[in-house]
Amino acid sequence: MLVMYDMDYSPTCAKVRKLMDYKGLTYRKVPVPYHDKRRLIRETGQDYVPFLKDGRRGVPWTEAVDYLDRVAPHPPAYPGDSRAVVRILESWEYDWFEDRLWPFVAAFLEGTLRDPVERWNFGELWDRPPGTFDAIRSHPRRAFEPLGPSFALFEDGLRDREFLVLDAPTAFDFAIYGNLHALRVAGRPVPKAYPRLAAWFRRVDRL
Repeated sequence: MLVMYDMDYSPTCAKVRKLMDYKGLTYRKVPVPYHDKRRLIRETGQDYVPFLKDGRRGVPWTEAVDYLDRVAPHPPAYPGDSRAVVRILESWEYDWFEDRLWPFVAAFLEGTLRDPVERWNFGELWDRPPGTFDAIRSHPRRAFEPLGPSFALFEDGLRDREFLVLDAPTAFDFAIYGNLHALRVAGRPVPKAYPRLAAWFRRVDRL
């Protein structure tokens, strides 16, 4: 059985979890508190999540999609000849989209953390200019505005298909799903202005 060191609200963890669900893989989650990575470091030698263990083999997050496609080729994360294009889109998601969405998510996510030490640690790292937690929570629409063009692209791209790239899910669908999962955990659903994107999120959630 696969073991996954996991944070529920991590976009990348949600991406990898959903890919394993899609492939019908059985796995066990090891929750990792944001402020206490001692077990994670002791058992994996790494300080980040997600991290997969398959028996004695460790799989870092950068290799997770390819590894899962090797151990469970069907259904694939890169259908047909889509791998090169989807990998570019995954890079955009991680390097651009997530970096801009996460400060918005973090401002609302802080209040969902029950452990006061974890909440303090989280705030110390993420509550900083530009866009402090108080500023984002006081004016959420204004804080969300820079993300509007990307959400509009997703909405338009779903006009003629059920998934973002092809008629079947790809690793890019799971990557964007991870970000919107984090938004949901923070108590902020997909805005009503994007009904096709909201329907897509529900569709991927059921996979």
